[in-house]
Amino acid sequence: MSNDTPHIPLDVFRKMIETMSADELAQLPPEKLPEKIPVDLVDEAPIYSRSALESLILASNSYHLQQRMELQERYGEEVMEAMDRSKTMLNTATLRVFKNKLDDMQKVRKRWHETRDKDKRDLLIKSIKNMQGQVLDVRAENARLTQAIRTLSGTKPILATDAPILEENISQLKKGSEYIERRLAEFFLLRLEALNTEMQQRYKEILSFEEEAAILDHEIESLREKLERSQNVWKRTFKRDQANHEMEELQTLISTLVAERQSKEGAISENNLTIWLDTIVDASVHPFTRDKVQKVMGVARRALFYLLSKYCAQQEQSAMQIARNPFLQVDAKQAIKYMLMSEEFILDYFTKKKSKNAAWISDAAQVKMEDLDQLEKDILSELKRSSRFQRL
Repeated sequence: MSNDTPHIPLDVFRKMIETMSADELAQLPPEKLPEKIPVDLVDEAPIYSRSALESLILASNSYHLQQRMELQERYGEEVMEAMDRSKTMLNTATLRVFKNKLDDMQKVRKRWHETRDKDKRDLLIKSIKNMQGQVLDVRAENARLTQAIRTLSGTKPILATDAPILEENISQLKKGSEYIERRLAEFFLLRLEALNTEMQQRYKEILSFEEEAAILDHEIESLREKLERSQNVWKRTFKRDQANHEMEELQTLISTLVAERQSKEGAISENNLTIWLDTIVDASVHPFTRDKVQKVMGVARRALFYLLSKYCAQQEQSAMQIARNPFLQVDAKQAIKYMLMSEEFILDYFTKKKSKNAAWISDAAQVKMEDLDQLEKDILSELKRSSRFQRL
């Protein structure tokens, strides 16, 4: 067997063990055996060939160890770490956890589609939101693969026989990186499908409350004006106990109506907005998903724009209520420290996103910064058209 021929794949080697005699196995060149041979392979082999197989594996391990020591001496630790990564990249704990959870979520999605059970959908949404940390870990893992590819690609072979070794490691790293990106893309599509339903539901809930919200706002304002008149009377009257009682009643009514309004509309959290933005942005710019999401992306983005503008309005209204009704039982300092406008929220989000992408994006899924720039402009433009200058 020539030195130019590739290593025997592990599954092929298993079949050879089952079909070849001990003498035939002993004739195999050790340097062509797989580098990582499972320890249980000898126990699974036919009894008559175990002794020959043990000797062959021992010779193979000795060869690969010697080769590794020679490569390390020629190229140094950094190159060897990059080569080692090509052998372990798909077996890391980070990737195993991510793959298992993604497979579980796909099963929940299947049951949700089969039953249309809202509880299954809610379970899926909760699981997806809990995956944010794992997604960051997987992207960081793939960034390390990208760095390993660049390290090996920039390494010139000192010996001609080293060239195919470097090329094989680069090829394996690229395949592994693409596999990880495709699993991430699978998650991005699943997240968009599930969280779009959450955004649509939230959008409809707030929209259906708008008429009632306007009535409550009118009642609150009327009571506030009445309270101001009572305060003016209090300054001029000798019956201050009666005026105090009336003002306390008005303050209680205003507090009750403000609480009712906030409870019925429901606060939009910054955390949810960030996850929804991640959902839209990642699916829009990732090369393995952007051509698959055009149909759902339009309605998802419209819902997000509306929710962003409502988030801004809620923060502004909270601060306004504190300013106009200082007796409300709210932490005024905290209430006034809000994101001033949804535009600032978007600008801040994209600044962080671009910084992270510079570190995360792999060669297998290159996202151009201009794609993110354009998406940022689109979202800001849409916001201005749909919410800033129009009544929703």
